[in-house]
Amino acid sequence: MYNTLPLILISLMWCGSFIVALTPILLFYSSNLLVNYICIATIPVLFIGSFLSIAGLLSRYAQRGIIRGTFPREPFHKIYLLRRIFGSCWTQVYYFKPIYSVALSIPVLKKYLFRIFGYKHSTNFTVYPDTWIRDLPILNIGEGAYLSNRATIGTNICLTDGNILVDSVEVGKKGLVGHLAVLAPGVKIGDNVEVGVSATIAIRTKLNENSKIHPCCMINHGAIVGDSTKIGTMTYVGVKVILGPNLNIPAGANIPGGAIVNTQEDVDRIFNSESKNLQEYVSILKEKFEEATRHDY
Repeated sequence: MYNTLPLILISLMWCGSFIVALTPILLFYSSNLLVNYICIATIPVLFIGSFLSIAGLLSRYAQRGIIRGTFPREPFHKIYLLRRIFGSCWTQVYYFKPIYSVALSIPVLKKYLFRIFGYKHSTNFTVYPDTWIRDLPILNIGEGAYLSNRATIGTNICLTDGNILVDSVEVGKKGLVGHLAVLAPGVKIGDNVEVGVSATIAIRTKLNENSKIHPCCMINHGAIVGDSTKIGTMTYVGVKVILGPNLNIPAGANIPGGAIVNTQEDVDRIFNSESKNLQEYVSILKEKFEEATRHDY
């Protein structure tokens, strides 16, 4: 039964949509060519509307299972079964790119689609057909936010112990999530925050207002980035690091896990220490290379 459930849902979506779309032809077919042409013209409109509606309505019962928590990935576990139903309905829309892209490009249709799948907040934000989103009832995207193509808004993640972790994701007003960037479950991004290209923001990390994460950074689990703090390209911020406001973290920095960095002087001290260690390491490698070269001759 569990394995056939997605097939049943998908069949209902497709068969129901085709029946609705073809209804004008079946009911109003006549010798009048104009009437027939009008009926034919309504087919794609009816198909799009009915496909989105049927998928959304089938997901309504399962939306109560889209909640925060850690759940076993077992076929008949109550929450995971509801997630499977919701996922089957949503992914049929998401991966049907022609229909999904049409829905996203028409504000009224976009709002209808998101509402019927349980999204509760403003739909005045930019999202692309290849931006990964899934658990709409626990998403909160602020007005004017921009979710770039191929970014991942990851409200759930599978764990190696057989469970699945589910948590909400929040993006503030005018927040920007760059191309190929990843937001993990529990991430909270404040207003006017920029997450650069290919940056990874890990589980339950918080980026406060006006902060800026440059490309290819890794912000690890539970970290907090203060207001208006800028983090340079390819910087690593460790687990549960706390960065104060108005800091400027240089590119390539490595902030160790658990560090509390309140001032720019703290940043300079950490960076200078890293530079000194790197210089010492380079000197050791240079000495070993010179020694090996002397032995060769």
